[in-house]
Amino acid sequence: MIWPPPTPPPVPPFHTPWQPDPRQPPAPTHVTSVSAPGPDWLAERLFDKRIVSLTGRLDAEATNRAAASLALLDASDDDEVQLWLHGVDADVDAAATLLDTLDLMGVPLHVHCRGDVHGMAIALLAPADRRTAAAHATFHLREPQTSCAGPASDIATAAEHHEQQLRRLQQRIADSCGQPVNTVIGDMRDHRILTADEARDYGLIDAVTGARSVEGE
Repeated sequence: MIWPPPTPPPVPPFHTPWQPDPRQPPAPTHVTSVSAPGPDWLAERLFDKRIVSLTGRLDAEATNRAAASLALLDASDDDEVQLWLHGVDADVDAAATLLDTLDLMGVPLHVHCRGDVHGMAIALLAPADRRTAAAHATFHLREPQTSCAGPASDIATAAEHHEQQLRRLQQRIADSCGQPVNTVIGDMRDHRILTADEARDYGLIDAVTGARSVEGE
């Protein structure tokens, strides 16, 4: 008998096909990473340029986000802020919220319109220091529709509030255009549509931006 007994030879560990041998160095892995833009990447780039762009129907979320963006830009610098309206529509409440925000801004404000501007979104032009529109922009003067449900007393109260808010916004549009308020009310009831040139003559905007010149002309 041999004492102490000899040490048995080491047994190599068993590795499954998907479990690499630890004695072998791992093969280098080449990874290419491409960062995809987030959902708000364009809005963020515009925000860096002090531009807020509004498009589509302004619901409560879009209205609150736009108001917060405008307030933040106003507080961050003294340079001009641009508000782009492109195919935008707003009801009385959304327009009133944004109009209050624009009225509180202490920096120069430039509102530029492209595409169609509907309903009470037109009121957002009123507080601007500069108001311009692209050559093919159109302005749809019309009263916004509203609906409410509940007891008759609640409906009557809501209807009265809506009418008061609407008249205040129409008065604001009339004051900024130099038009009688009854003219604005009548044109909105008749759903009058103005081209960019007609909007300039009406007083909604100050200037129509020109087309790019063609070389040789």
